[in-house]
Parts: sequence; C-alpha cells; structure tokens
Amino acid sequence: MNTRTRARMAVSAAVTAGLCLAGTAALGTPSQAATGTCDTAYPVADVTQGQPVTGLTVSNGTTPSAFTGTVLGVITDGVEPGVDLVMAKLSSPDIDDAGIWEGMSGSPVYAADGSLIGAVSYTLAWGQTPIAGITPWEDMQQYAGSATPANLRVPASAAESIAGRSAVTRAQAAQGFHELKAPVVVAGLSDRALNKARHRPYLSKDTSTAGHTSTPSSLSDMVAGGNLVATMATGDVTIGGLGTITSVCSDRVVGFGHPMDFAGKTTYGLAGASALYIQKDPMGPSFKVANIGSLLGTIDQDRMTGISGLLGTTPADLPITSRVTYTDGTTTRSRTGTSHVQLPDAAAETAYYELVANTQAVVDAVQPGGEEQRWTIKGHTAGGPFTFTGSNVYTDTYDISYGSSYDVPDLLYLLTRLKRVTVDSVDVHSAVNDSTSRLKITGVQQRRGGTWVAVDRHHRAIVTASSTATMRLVFKGGTTRKFHLAVPAKAQGMDAEIDISGANSYPFERGGLGTFAAIRNAVDHLTRNDQAQVRFLAFGKRHVVKVNTTTAPAGKVLSGRAFIPVKVK
Repeated sequence: MNTRTRARMAVSAAVTAGLCLAGTAALGTPSQAATGTCDTAYPVADVTQGQPVTGLTVSNGTTPSAFTGTVLGVITDGVEPGVDLVMAKLSSPDIDDAGIWEGMSGSPVYAADGSLIGAVSYTLAWGQTPIAGITPWEDMQQYAGSATPANLRVPASAAESIAGRSAVTRAQAAQGFHELKAPVVVAGLSDRALNKARHRPYLSKDTSTAGHTSTPSSLSDMVAGGNLVATMATGDVTIGGLGTITSVCSDRVVGFGHPMDFAGKTTYGLAGASALYIQKDPMGPSFKVANIGSLLGTIDQDRMTGISGLLGTTPADLPITSRVTYTDGTTTRSRTGTSHVQLPDAAAETAYYELVANTQAVVDAVQPGGEEQRWTIKGHTAGGPFTFTGSNVYTDTYDISYGSSYDVPDLLYLLTRLKRVTVDSVDVHSAVNDSTSRLKITGVQQRRGGTWVAVDRHHRAIVTASSTATMRLVFKGGTTRKFHLAVPAKAQGMDAEIDISGANSYPFERGGLGTFAAIRNAVDHLTRNDQAQVRFLAFGKRHVVKVNTTTAPAGKVLSGRAFIPVKVK
C-alpha cells in the first residue's frame, strides 16, 4: 500500500505483539484518570543472568495481570549497535499454556525495585515459546536507533543458554529472535469477505477480522500493561493495530516498540480494547482476540522503536459515507453507514471496505446483481476547495458488492498520494438490484438519404468532411442508441475507420494520473460503463486525424465491439 509497509497489529483473529517505545515529545496537561507512573529505567548494564523479573499484560478484559520471569542473559548490540537485547524466560498461566502471544508487544518488564527494564519485543522465530526478547527501556525512551532488523542474531553461547533453560532446542534458538508479527486488522467484514478482495496497492495482503464495541474506552484503562490500539479508521469499518502499553507519563502513552508504518509524525487514533482470550495457533505464535474501544486521544509518533501519543484530543477525521438501497422486485431495503478515517493514507482502503460492507449488509447475500452508483468527493488544495462528482453503472455475475466497489477507492488512492491535497469527505449513493443484463453491441447503422443503412467491415460508412455524421448502435434484441460524429475538415479524402467499444474498466488505474490536473481531467471525462467509446481515425500521407467521443448513457452496462471502415468525402 503506497509507502506503507503495513507493520500492523491484528485485533481479533490475529492480533499483534511487538516492541515498545518511550516518548520524549512534549507532555500534555495530566488528566485525573491516567497521569501514569513516569517509569525510571533500570540500567541494562546491571541486568544479570538469573535475575528475577515481573511484568504486566492483558489476556482477558482490560485489567493487566502479572507474569514472572528469569533473565537468561543479554545479547550485546542485539537490537542494533549500542542497543542490547535482554533475554528472559517468562511465566504465567496463559504464557505457560500459549507462549508469548501476538498482542503482547509492549508489555512492561520490571526489576525487583520496580524500575522498568524494558518491554517484551521479540520472540523466537517459530512456534509457541516462553522466551522473549526485551528491548531496554533506557534506549527506547529516547526514540533512539536506526532501522531495527526483522530478525536478531543469537550467538552460539546465547543459544546454548536458552536451550538449557527452556524446551527450545539449540537449533531453534540459533534461528534468532524476530518482531512479533503485525498483520492488518479489519473490523466490519468477515475473513471470507476480506479474502475475496481483488489486489490493489492500497489493500493489505494479510488481513484478519476483528470486533469493535460501542462500549466507550476508559481513561482508567490506559495503564502500563493495558491494551493499546492505534486506529487508522473507525466506524462501520475499523482498521488498526493492537498491542500493549509500556508506560504512561503525564497523559503520554507509549507502547508497541515497533512502528505501525514508520510514518514519523502521524495522526492515528488512540484507543483502548477489551481482550476476550488468547487463541493458540499450532502453525505459529498464539494471538490475542479483542474488541476495539472508542478513541481516547491521538498517536502522534510512529517511530522505528514504537508509537506514542497523547490522551485527550482525538485526531480530525475524514468521513466516508455509503448510502445503499436494494430492491429485489418485491421489497426495498436501505442503510446508511459511515467510517471515519484518522490516517489519510488509509482512506482508499477504508472506502473499499465501507462500500463492500454496507452493500453486503443491505443485500444480505453474496449474489449477482447490478448497481447504479453516484459519488461526491470534497477536499481542498493550496489553491482552494474542490468537488469531484461522478456516476457509473455495474453488473457482476458473482458478487455485486465487489464488482462496484473499486472506482471510488482507486480515485482516493490517487488523491491521497499527492502532496498538498486533502480529502475532506466522501459520499457514495448506491442503488442495487438483481439484474445482470447488459446491452451487447451487435451492429452499427448510419443515417443516409433519410434511411438507416447498416455499416460494417464489408460496408463502409460514407461521411463528409466538416460535417456531422448521424449514426446509431444496434444492440442484441433490436434496441438502438443514436450518436453523432463530427468529421474534421482535415480528414477530407483520407481513408478512415471507426472503432466502437464499451468503456474501459477501472478508469482510475491507467497511467498518467500523477498530478491533480490529470486526475481532475480523468474525473471530468469519465466514460461510464453504459456509454460506448467511439474512436475515429483518418490516415493521410503526412498526418493522422483523431476524434474521440462517447454515446449518451444507456442505463445498462455495454458489451461487444464494432469496427467500420470509413470513406471521407
């Protein structure tokens, strides 16, 4: 998806764990509910093998529970030059049962004196294991470091130590530690629906379903070891990542320890969550299943060592509204749904999921059908506000909810990639029905001498330069659609041809749309799927004459093609 690497955390069927981060940005005014502990870092130089540790994380609900552990050792420069990696074997009823789980990233680990050693950041490469890599808090709290490698090398001596104190073999330990996986979470669509999505650069490859709840998150849940969600969108469709809070200080919440998308300064939503349980996975690490809560603030830092944000003011959002009406011949159902985008880069993905989700909610089936769609996109540039409007018709013989849901997201993807272009709102109206009928072009006729004359590859059209030819498409079943073709004076005496076809699918996926002016031109000259494209081409000895036009909307998707040689008088 554009510049995003999609290092995200899943919230339901596959929730992420990862590293943790401390923030050094300016602190906001402390709230009464979550001022935090402003933890003191335990020096990694004082960490010793066999040292007992304790920690906090959530496996059910919102209240952190304790785990214990023992330090196995320290890998010098294990994270990156100058940043060591503390290895520990952890234990709790849930860890003993499921190992370190995705969604546990950021879980704080403390020394006996209560100071913060660091956060659970890594786990062994495969399977369920109680062995965790802990990134030192004294390094994280400075936002320090260059790119963290996906896998951290484990020296032979460290591998021996791990194997001697756990069920992990030396060979497994030698594979190294890696960041706990961060797949994409989407609430509002089933896994079945997500897996059917056609590839687009703005759609994540690895997505999982999640839940979101109407129960408000509480500031009192924003504590070390509590659930932390960074949202890109909320509403009908919620997209975000779940991990664990490492530390809270004067309303600044710090967690995860690895980036969401390594965006630097950013505007994710900051939310809590309610964990349901830890799901074991025989193919890899276990993961946390949770419902996402309401927004409580703004994540404003997305750095290599993690994310950080302030409680209080939530980020401005982009509303994407879908209004769907469905008629099956006897009954009519309708619904209006809205998703709110906090991260502009997520607008295209959110729009796609919103359109699919709302259509499926109204149609209540995976089925063929047709749709007429109208949309309005409002925004602004440095030069002032803009409004794009458009409409189209679609049919799909398998699932209309997907067949009609790409054009608006494709357009948003183009707009949100441009600098100094901001999209302010998106409004889509969809009228869905059960019809998959199309108009198939079977012939072309020309008006000559007061009558309609069939023209085709063997019967040329005869036109006059500097005049307008009147023609019509003939569809299967006998219906027709008239159109006019202006013949340029320069085409006089030339051999020419007319090529007629339906509109090109996915109009915003063609090349040459890298500027705002080009995108506006594409919107202004959009050919609907119920319009035919008419291309006139005349060939001279020294030049070529081209004329492009379209027929008026026919109300149904067109198919078929026609080619006619032309004599220009």
